[in-house]
Amino acid sequence: MNTTGAAAGGIGAVVLGLTVLFYQIGRWRGGDPTPKVHFFAGLAMATLLFLGGGILGAMGGTTAALGDGIGRYALESGTGTTVAAGGHRPLTGGEQVGVSGVVAGLCLLALYLGLFKSGRPDLKSPVLRGALCGVWLGTSAGLIGLSLGLIRTSGTTIGDLLISQV
Repeated sequence: MNTTGAAAGGIGAVVLGLTVLFYQIGRWRGGDPTPKVHFFAGLAMATLLFLGGGILGAMGGTTAALGDGIGRYALESGTGTTVAAGGHRPLTGGEQVGVSGVVAGLCLLALYLGLFKSGRPDLKSPVLRGALCGVWLGTSAGLIGLSLGLIRTSGTTIGDLLISQV
């Protein structure tokens, strides 16, 4: 993915998230009887499960480890020396939320699955809209940063390898 593609994907996610948010606000203004808490619970559930310690947290940690491995390989093969393993790297935001965020998200998911099964199917649409809004708005910046970080890291590594061979 190139820089333009990353920016377009992020802007598209923001547009989708804001569209869902404004649609929900319009429903509330139009007299939607569902309390606002269900929309925001869906938003919180998606944020905790997908962004905090879930999918994007794992992707960010993997990307950081991949960048470290590529950099170490380039340094060792370019200089002919081995690099000593460093200490622990600082935790990212996703890793800090980690398990407790996922547990809270799973608790919210269990609560709403129980509500849906007990005869409250009217709550599905606001919770789903909240979850979509949370994923789209939350992932937009994360995906842009992740893809731009990969582009920068891989470009720098390839450039360094080419320059060292000349």
